[in-house]
Amino acid sequence: MDLKLNDLDNSKKELQAEVSYEELAPHFEKALESYRKKAIIPGFRKGKAPLKMIKKLYGEGIEFSSLEDVINEIFLQYITDEKLDILSKGAITDIDYKPKEKLNFKIEFDVMPVIKVSDYNGLELTQTKYVIDDSMVEDEIHYHKQRGATYEMDGVALDDNYVITVDLQNLDPEGNILIGQSSKDMKISLNNPSIYPEFKEGFKGIKEGEVRIIDSKNADGGPKKVQITCTKIEKIIQPEMNEEFFMKVTSKDDIKTEDEFKAEIRIELEKIYNGISDRKLHTDVISEMIKQNDVPAPDRYVDIFLNGIVEDYKHQFPKHQFPKEFNVEDFKKERRVDAILQAKWYLIRDKIIESAKLEVNEDDYKKIAADNASKYNIPEDKLIEAYKENDDVKLKILNDKVIDLIILKAKIKDVEEIVKREEKD
Repeated sequence: MDLKLNDLDNSKKELQAEVSYEELAPHFEKALESYRKKAIIPGFRKGKAPLKMIKKLYGEGIEFSSLEDVINEIFLQYITDEKLDILSKGAITDIDYKPKEKLNFKIEFDVMPVIKVSDYNGLELTQTKYVIDDSMVEDEIHYHKQRGATYEMDGVALDDNYVITVDLQNLDPEGNILIGQSSKDMKISLNNPSIYPEFKEGFKGIKEGEVRIIDSKNADGGPKKVQITCTKIEKIIQPEMNEEFFMKVTSKDDIKTEDEFKAEIRIELEKIYNGISDRKLHTDVISEMIKQNDVPAPDRYVDIFLNGIVEDYKHQFPKHQFPKEFNVEDFKKERRVDAILQAKWYLIRDKIIESAKLEVNEDDYKKIAADNASKYNIPEDKLIEAYKENDDVKLKILNDKVIDLIILKAKIKDVEEIVKREEKD
């Protein structure tokens, strides 16, 4: 038997084989015996006809029909003998059988590629340190005050502490109604800082039932007119800034003053933006490691990740079903690069886990359980047991350990960015 392994790329291989008839004979004998067990031959009970008769009647046909099974047997024996770490079953690409002489075949398959990860000591990274501007604190307090507000009917909007309900109608430059460009029953809080200046001015002192025309701009920056009809006016009764309100917002009973409340709001905003910063840094770690390591992405891995992306996206639709007009193949083409990058990181990550001998221990499960126990209202010990049985949790812990290890050895430059309210032009 002449077997030759050809490299198609780093992970795809081709087994090229020439097998003599003498070497095929045992495989054919097994196929004949298998056929005899179910053959019905006149004059014999089912499965009891002599093997020589079966061979005489059906031998050549059985040989041809069993070729694929024979090839797979030879292939399985080869990868076992060579201890190949295959990622997919073989795909037969060529068969040439000459009865009583020889069989030539080719079979392609994916193997685990050889992964070499470069030294990640001193990886140069940038981390954003967000500084919370006072305007963000004010906006957050405004949001909570709006949520806790009550409303009283009124006839005129005397200041910003009102919610008005209006119908909007776009007009052409001459003041004629544009058909199909209207909105009804729009509720607008006059203390919303995002209101465009011309509308802010146009809403001042408006009365219930009043109609006004506001000069504004369209999406292209050109002039447009908007007719507003006020149908309802409600006065906003803001909650008092007292201990009861502070407790309701923060769930803490030790906040007594407005300054303490603002400090707590700032702390919570900082936690949110610190999380954003950390996630961005983690993403940058993965991106830089992929850039610095030319790791091949086996098609088998790419397909697995691509199918996962499709399934995740499907869950965003009602009943987890794509609309009829949705083209899955087009979507896969659009997201294939993402799947390739995920596959590359998967291989890099696993190599680091192996080389650094990273493991998941009891404390890792305790930490993640402590973080999530209150969120899911499940006792920590129950969560720990559940997490130990969940491979996804184990992989997440290991993934975080790899990233933390790289960050620990990295050179990180902090860049400060002030986060403040977006001002309307």
